[in-house]
Amino acid sequence: MMTALEMVNRRKDRAAVRAEIEVLRRERLAYEQGSIETRHALAMSKAHCRALEARVTVLETEVRRHEWQHQAADDLVVQHIMRTQALEAGVRVDTLENTGSSS
Repeated sequence: MMTALEMVNRRKDRAAVRAEIEVLRRERLAYEQGSIETRHALAMSKAHCRALEARVTVLETEVRRHEWQHQAADDLVVQHIMRTQALEAGVRVDTLENTGSSS
């Protein structure tokens, strides 16, 4: 037979084990909640990263379009300069011919 003291000690031991189990359960729940929050933050970060990558793609496309427009404008400028020079050369030839024929 167990003595009263042994019974009290066993009850205390059981209570201590139950208390430790409860502490471990709370720690596990806190860990699980932290894990859920971390996964959520990671998902949000990945979504933000994908949005930034898409924005970069759009901006790169715009840059290429602007570069193309800039090159097209440069080409037009060169064409106009060449036409102007051709017209000026034609005017000089006409002027020289008119000067030469009036003498």
